[in-house]
This record gives sequence, C-alpha cells and structure tokens, in this order.
Amino acid sequence: MGAPPTNKETLSLPAIRSESLGSSKFKLKLKNNNTMKESIMSFYNAPITNQVPNGVVSIIQLHAYISTNEWLRERTSRTRVALDDEKRFRQLKQSLLPYVTPAGVFSYRKEDRLLFPSGELVIDIDHLASPEEACTWRDTLFADERLRPDLAFISPSNTGVKLFVPYRLSVTATIEWAFDEARRSAWEYLEWRYGLKADTSNADLSRACFLCHDSSAKLRNRGN
Repeated sequence: MGAPPTNKETLSLPAIRSESLGSSKFKLKLKNNNTMKESIMSFYNAPITNQVPNGVVSIIQLHAYISTNEWLRERTSRTRVALDDEKRFRQLKQSLLPYVTPAGVFSYRKEDRLLFPSGELVIDIDHLASPEEACTWRDTLFADERLRPDLAFISPSNTGVKLFVPYRLSVTATIEWAFDEARRSAWEYLEWRYGLKADTSNADLSRACFLCHDSSAKLRNRGN
C-alpha cells in the first residue's frame, strides 16, 4: 500500500464464519481466523475533522501501510516531535495523521451511518512507562491465546498499544449489542489477566483510530 487512498474501492464482502474461544470466566467470541484478512474498514485522510471516508482498507493492507509506508513514517515523526507538550502533540496528531474506523465501513463517521461491520474492535492501552515497555506489551498481547488480535501496533504516543480484536457478529442480536459485549469482555479480561486498563473512550462503533508508523507491527497470518 503506497500513498493514502484517495478513491473509494469496491470490495466483495465475505460471509462471516465464527467460533468461540475463551477462559471459563471470560468468553471472548472471536471470528474464525480464516476470515481475518477479509475484514474491511473505512480509511480517512487527515485531519480528524474530515468525517467522510477516502477509501476502504483490509487489515492486511493496513498492516503493510503501518509497517512500510514512508509517508506515514514521516508524519509519525513530525507528530512525535511534540511528545513533551501534550496539547501540541494532540493538535499535531489530529491534523497530520490519517485514521480508520475499525468497527467497519461508514458512509460518514457517525454511528448510525455504518454500512458494513468489520467484526473488529480496537483496544487502546495507554500511558505505559516507556517505548520499550510498549513494544513488550504489543508482542505479549498479540500472542495472547484468548484475545488473538488480528493486528497490533504502537500508538502515536510511542508509549501505548493498539489492538484490533475480532469478535462474533450475531444473527440474533444487533451489531451494537455484539460490539458492546465483546468490548466489555476484552476490557475485563485485560484487567483480570494482566492488570491493564484499556482506554474506555473507545466505546462507540464510529470511534476513530489514528494510524502511525510501526515497522514491527504484528499481523496474524492465516492459520496462526
């Protein structure tokens, strides 16, 4: 994936198969891994005030973009220059970095404008002690057999981790209900298993997830 998408792509939408994994205490309902690479979501060019998507991306495309794209690497470096100034950093992040809506494809970034759910939710772990600790948690959580994230990468702050975790889309319940149940289960599991508190602001379907360069971002391969 090269420069940011500028035109909307037309993708065939796969059937969703699923299975349930989890401990006896926390039942995380995850999608079958064979469909992981078919999850798609809306991509938005910066700034954050741009609420109309510029295209759609799959998780495998997103991983390539995060880990190899030079344009994104340069934007990430420009943003992190202000890490010591929280207000300035926030301004730069919102004005320079592109973002996605991990929950799915939207016609406009608003919860009631969802066109197609991805079956993915984003988990943010923020305010870790150092970039080195963030890398350790990225790798540890990616390897977790209950969560089984499809994608894991370091946050723009350089001291946080973003996880894209798959969940089951129910044919008998609303998308909102399935999303909320999976999100709560994942948050509870992280605190119970690791003592980690997720960012609870990621509570709605249309929540934005900023992208940044991480050459060691983790992608779950088919069959792993």
